[in-house]
Amino acid sequence: MSFFNNPSAKLSIVLKARSGSEYYSKKILLVILFFGLLSRICISFFISLPNIHTDSHDYFQQADTLLKGGYTNFFPNGYPFIIALAKICSGTAVISVLLWLNIIMSVLIIYFTWDIAKKIFKHDTVALLAAFIIAFFPSQINYVRWLMTEVPTSFFLLGGYFFYYNKRNWLSGLFLGLATLVRTEILPVLFLLLVVECLFLKRINFRLLGGALLPILLLGYYCYLKTDEFSLAGHGRFNILASVTASGNHIDWHYSEKHPEYNTNAKAVKLYMDTFKNAPFEFIKNRLANLWELWGFYASTSGGRMVLTRIVIGLGNFFLILFGLPAWWQNRKDYNVLIMIIPFFVITMVHIIYFAMQRYTYPVEPFMIILAAWSLYTWLKKPV
Repeated sequence: MSFFNNPSAKLSIVLKARSGSEYYSKKILLVILFFGLLSRICISFFISLPNIHTDSHDYFQQADTLLKGGYTNFFPNGYPFIIALAKICSGTAVISVLLWLNIIMSVLIIYFTWDIAKKIFKHDTVALLAAFIIAFFPSQINYVRWLMTEVPTSFFLLGGYFFYYNKRNWLSGLFLGLATLVRTEILPVLFLLLVVECLFLKRINFRLLGGALLPILLLGYYCYLKTDEFSLAGHGRFNILASVTASGNHIDWHYSEKHPEYNTNAKAVKLYMDTFKNAPFEFIKNRLANLWELWGFYASTSGGRMVLTRIVIGLGNFFLILFGLPAWWQNRKDYNVLIMIIPFFVITMVHIIYFAMQRYTYPVEPFMIILAAWSLYTWLKKPV
């Protein structure tokens, strides 16, 4: 029998080719992970840049309160719990331990990105391209040095999707629940994922829901034991009042102090709605300014940014929007791609409504990078 008429021989060659391709793909991934690790170690330990942000002090104070048996119901206590555990395990080396934890989480984000891209687009080159982009994306490297919630939120959120695509629904829910403990605005992502799955796949994912509810209920109940209030965070009134006049990078963090009469969430919400009713055009202008602060193509001077930094942030946003959104639109009929837009939609809407800081988009970037990698690959392979 001729070789060309032998199906078994053809299949053997195809399988060997695929095996070789996967072998080299994994080798390339290891190289990307290695240099991604080096870049994160360098910015965390070998470059004279700060690690402590203004919010970091509050997280550390809440962690100290937890270690003393108390509970501060202001910022979400997910990250303070992480700090408290680091203090128990490391003592005086807590800063180094937390930085290493950021580094490990960030490298795993690169791996999650590769795996998710490979699963939803089923193409090694797209997956490697996504891994390469996120490994060296400026903001993804920069925030590793900050002891804040950006990296843990991104790790748990993307990890939730990683386990979801790998059919590990309970672990997926657990990770999404932990992401919610670190940043409560992640909660709508969980609910929307459950709703979209129910609508498109005609099922209720009880394992996903159960995994997510476990950490959420545990923390809420612990808060109840300490404060007589079932809550994940107690800064709702503060956030609403700060949002009343927020416009892009202009945020009056002392608005609640200037107006102590708005001492409940209900009163704060009423003021917010009254602001919209009394000056709708100004209100809409401020919301659009928030949108630009999040995803604008030329970043604001917030935090004393230099021109080069503003340009780099703007170019990053431009890339994610220009390549990410079209990729989602073209592949939206694929359920696995459809749900990739949920974090972008939720985080964007939440911070348009409230107030915006450019770093709030950090956990969304991996999702947009995965989508953008598909667009970039499709564009690059087109004949000239």
